[in-house]
Amino acid sequence: MEKVRKIEKKILKKSEEAIKKKLISEKDKILIAFSGGPDSVFLYHLLDLMKNMISLEISIAYINHNLRYDVENDLKFINEFASKNNVNHYIESIDVKKYAAENKKSVELAARELRYETIENIRKKIGYNKIATGHNLDDNVETFIFRLLRGTSVTGLKGIPRVRENIVRPILDFEKNEILSFLRSKNYQYLVDYTNNENDYTRNFIRNKIFPDFEKINPAFRKKIESLIREINDKETCEMPVFHNYEKHINQKNELIQFLKQNNVEISREKIEQICESVFSENGKLQNKGSKEFHLGKNKILQNAYGELKIVAISNKNTKKNLNCNKEIEFSDRIKILKENQSIEWYNHKIALYKNIKDFETYFIDEKDMDYAYYKFDNEKMKDGKIIVRSRKDGDRILLKNLGHKKVKKILIDEKVMKWDRDSVPIVEIEIDEVLSGPEAGNNEIIEIKNEKKCKKLKEILAVSDIKFSKFLEKVQKKDIKELEDNNKSKLLIIGRKNGRKR
Repeated sequence: MEKVRKIEKKILKKSEEAIKKKLISEKDKILIAFSGGPDSVFLYHLLDLMKNMISLEISIAYINHNLRYDVENDLKFINEFASKNNVNHYIESIDVKKYAAENKKSVELAARELRYETIENIRKKIGYNKIATGHNLDDNVETFIFRLLRGTSVTGLKGIPRVRENIVRPILDFEKNEILSFLRSKNYQYLVDYTNNENDYTRNFIRNKIFPDFEKINPAFRKKIESLIREINDKETCEMPVFHNYEKHINQKNELIQFLKQNNVEISREKIEQICESVFSENGKLQNKGSKEFHLGKNKILQNAYGELKIVAISNKNTKKNLNCNKEIEFSDRIKILKENQSIEWYNHKIALYKNIKDFETYFIDEKDMDYAYYKFDNEKMKDGKIIVRSRKDGDRILLKNLGHKKVKKILIDEKVMKWDRDSVPIVEIEIDEVLSGPEAGNNEIIEIKNEKKCKKLKEILAVSDIKFSKFLEKVQKKDIKELEDNNKSKLLIIGRKNGRKR
């Protein structure tokens, strides 16, 4: 009983610390990653206790990995637990084996990735602001040993973070034996996962085979390793230098490690060496020519944009999230038809085409955060073509006035548009039918019969965003647009960019 009383005091103390340090805050809505095992049951009761201290909303989410034959027992327990404790619960099923095979990942890693992704989707759906997981002190020590054996850098030895984005781990200070003792004393029921006793997975092997030998040497080894983890973390809380393009020689490896630590990136020493070779020149300066990307793993990318480093997270293969501004941008092949007297949205652009200039102010209202460029057609043949907006393609060229054709790729490089931003640059293209009077068409050109006439498709790029425009357009100032009203044959192409262009 004395042990249980100590645990209860510790629960109260850690709950107060969690509130004081804002790990858990007033009016938080917390979704518990709930397996029904002792850790998640303990976590639920700890958070339920904290509801007596501050206002909280709690729900539980169970993810069925479809890896065990006795999953029906889990589902029955989850439903009964939710009913008994009057707590909202959500159950989702995922196909771990299929995901692992398609992505060539271990079942253990695949289960982790899919589990977090699914729980995050539930959190967004129900409008909660935090996810709580039941990682305990033993898990933290296992992670430390696992990373040590794998050959991680010192960064990786800091253990499991107490907070990672919107994920919190309130029971990270509790040993497994403390959790089990408390649950038994209160007669709280929990599930036992038989796969925890199988040693097919590395972490299970560490827990079941290595830890018992450690205990023979020092029964308190968990506390000793936890103390080391805290020491590593304490060193990381010291003030870190701002990372930018240094003009003098720097200790590139240490500076890079500090930058990665700030962004919770855990990578090996070998990968750090590779990054250093990629982003630093031989004299130790950060390379400031061009833009490069380096995949860090765990859906994160390091970007060097002309001497400025930043890290973005990839939600899926077509989405990148800038960790600094917490904004997501989708990148995929797109194409839109630009119709007359209508505007279309294209990433951070707005593009419109007006047949009658006098309709411009009626249909088009300037937004304060948009900067616009205005063009009229300078070629009669081009006015009646089909205009589309699309993503760039390999080999794209634009015909510039007095300069001839120029590669779009070269234009974007000259304008210092980052590699990862180039797919969001709108290419405005026109497609017209050119009537043929004889066998002029080449073998690779598409010939169509229209109104009993032979035609071939002619495509020309009119504009690359508001960066460059072709010889077929003439740029006009907004103040001069009114003068075009008398000429109803004119068309006005408008390209707007949100917050203008950063040069």
